[in-house]
Amino acid sequence: MTRERRFVFTGKNAVELETFDPGTPGKGEIAVRTVMSMLSPGTEGIVYQRAFREGTHWDRWVRYPFYPGYSAAGFVEAVGEGVTKVRVGDRVITRGPHASCCIVPEEKCHRIPEGISFEDSLWFAFAKITAMGAHAANYKLGDCVAVIGAGLIGQFSARWAYASGTSKVIVVDPAGERLRFLRNAGHFITIDRGIGEDVYAQLSDLCGGKLPDVVVESTGCAAVFQHALKAAGPFGRVVLMSDTGTPEEQRLCGEVITRGLTIVGAHDPQDRPEWNEEIIAPLFFQMCLDRRIVVDGMVTHRFRPENPEEIYRVCCEERNHVMGMIVNWEEGQK
Repeated sequence: MTRERRFVFTGKNAVELETFDPGTPGKGEIAVRTVMSMLSPGTEGIVYQRAFREGTHWDRWVRYPFYPGYSAAGFVEAVGEGVTKVRVGDRVITRGPHASCCIVPEEKCHRIPEGISFEDSLWFAFAKITAMGAHAANYKLGDCVAVIGAGLIGQFSARWAYASGTSKVIVVDPAGERLRFLRNAGHFITIDRGIGEDVYAQLSDLCGGKLPDVVVESTGCAAVFQHALKAAGPFGRVVLMSDTGTPEEQRLCGEVITRGLTIVGAHDPQDRPEWNEEIIAPLFFQMCLDRRIVVDGMVTHRFRPENPEEIYRVCCEERNHVMGMIVNWEEGQK
């Protein structure tokens, strides 16, 4: 019996590295030997700390044992019946968990093209999630866009907006250390402060005397939602990318009516025939190769899996200093 390793949450603020037998891939499944996986500090931090209300979809989703993670890269080790997309030995990115080996459906596994490293490929999960927001935003050439929050969702929301031909992409975050990850990724305008009345005036000045056409809220902080609404111009579009653990604290305001705003939510599972993971994966990788989307220098932490408690301590306690957090399951790989 093969003994592999994986992270498991056994309760609130409790994580272990356990051994398990992954079995063999069934029909339409792929076994992947993981080289590295990447944490989602926002989602995994909320889940680890159980920082959400009872009765929310978070509460229904998080049941113990809970196996975290949704971005893992490695080699195809075996394929099940009917798999045609990849072959044994291929380098792939998957929506798999933090584990030394994982078995995933064929549709959640994508070949990594030449020129893309394992490390860079791990950004695909966040690019895919935020691509759903870009689709919902329906960017038009020349739009002014404000992204509130410069965490991972904000980072990639800004990159999609920039790649879509918008005229200005403004990113607002009081944690200046996060904003530095945009410096070499394109011509972004950054505002190093929390969203509020004084920032609305600054946004208007930057957008030529009007508020932004599109505002993307990516913080996960319920109180920011109302500020996002007030930051949008007449007939503007507010895209809610964050998934707060306390949705009952989100509030509407008068600007929704007086400015005729459109509010749209975007989330990872919202695949549709014209916009889904199969379409987004090759597009994202091609944009990386063409340097239309730049991910250089975004990894801040690299770990071995033997001490998961320390990994999640950093994830939860050092949020303003964290961007890409990688767990290396094999040594010597790039």
